[in-house]
Amino acid sequence: MIPIYQTDLTNGRLTEEQVRAAMQWKQLHNLDIANIDKYYKGQNPTIIESSHEHKIPVPFGRKLIKMVTGFMFKEGAITYAWPDGSDVDLTNLITAIYDHEDEQTENVKLGRDQAKYGSAFEILFVDNDEGRPEFSRVKASQVVPIYSRTVKPRMIAAINFYPSGDGDVVEVYYTDRIEMFHYSREKVVSKGVVAHQFGEVPVIEFRNNEEGMGDIESILSLIDAHDEILANGLDEDGKYADALLILKNFSLDDEALDKLIRLRVIDGLDADAVAEYLTKEGAYEGREVLRKVIEGLIYAMSGVPNLDDKDAMAQQSGEALKYLYATFEVMVAGDKQSEFTNGLMRRMRLVNNFLTWMGQSSGNLDGMVVNWKRNLPNESTTLVDNVVKAEAIISRKTALEQLQKAGIVVDVDDEEKRLEEDRERRSQDMTNVNLTGGAYGQTV
Repeated sequence: MIPIYQTDLTNGRLTEEQVRAAMQWKQLHNLDIANIDKYYKGQNPTIIESSHEHKIPVPFGRKLIKMVTGFMFKEGAITYAWPDGSDVDLTNLITAIYDHEDEQTENVKLGRDQAKYGSAFEILFVDNDEGRPEFSRVKASQVVPIYSRTVKPRMIAAINFYPSGDGDVVEVYYTDRIEMFHYSREKVVSKGVVAHQFGEVPVIEFRNNEEGMGDIESILSLIDAHDEILANGLDEDGKYADALLILKNFSLDDEALDKLIRLRVIDGLDADAVAEYLTKEGAYEGREVLRKVIEGLIYAMSGVPNLDDKDAMAQQSGEALKYLYATFEVMVAGDKQSEFTNGLMRRMRLVNNFLTWMGQSSGNLDGMVVNWKRNLPNESTTLVDNVVKAEAIISRKTALEQLQKAGIVVDVDDEEKRLEEDRERRSQDMTNVNLTGGAYGQTV
């Protein structure tokens, strides 16, 4: 979990004590980040640090985070729509900047951090050679956004710090400049000040939800319980191989004992002789039932559908698929999409602020909309059928726009031209048929 850090500025700046306090606060929360990283890598710490002989950490954390990212942040899942009459030069310029920065890949990385840690961070800067705004994801462990102590907190500064030599390089971002330092235990050395023209703090936080909680934080105990059941089962099975052999109503001389050890066979038993291992009755079926219950809870409590469930995936209708992903939309996607969209709008605003300062933009982004498309099983047949049924009450352009969102139509305007060409061709064909008297008629 990454909560927000709030403080007040002194004359518009952070004091040295405030910067150190914010960094110490972040380093404390970095313990949670490091813990989540272990679960993401399949190095679940609870089972690995346990006393079990057999330790099989199941990488549920990695699977769930990758599924969430795959559902929501596949390249092409986020697009931008500009209203009619928008500044064409501005839209083309921003599109070129985003393409240069490989914005779609950047969004995938940010979406993964957002799901893992509860927040993702991006810094904007300017390529001095090209005079072009750029942006880059930075590690969640090294950024502290500073928010105001107001009813509606707003970002008033941000700190980016990382190890260097015997201390830390510290960059403090404000609405008008960036101050750089080298912090060590002995002293603080200023490394310069750089002005910027983004108009706001050029650091963006993409929160996962209001609490700043990652997608697997609330189910770590369930993942641990699943690992525990597997470990108990494997430990118990291992004990069977080392079980004691009990012999009743007969004795073994040295030769017979040697034969038993070598051949693992006892022969010549009397009628009342008994040989059996000292074991307790196995409970495999009970363990497996409990394991499946916990696995089901992991998916249910995370809100991520279990695509390994054959019964669930056997549902092929569009409505059935909607129900399969309904919990995901309510529990996970809603907050995540809203918060990430806020970050995307802030990025667009910062880029536009710089372009306005450069005289390349009028500063107007009114009407720009962020569109999302889920990377879910395609139920195109149902969608097309619904669009056809609604033909009498919606315009053709609206219908094509719905098909575009589903990935069936690539370009609405181009598709309208194709429809018009098809209509004219059919009209011409009908005219030719009438002139020839039909397929079996005579030429007039």
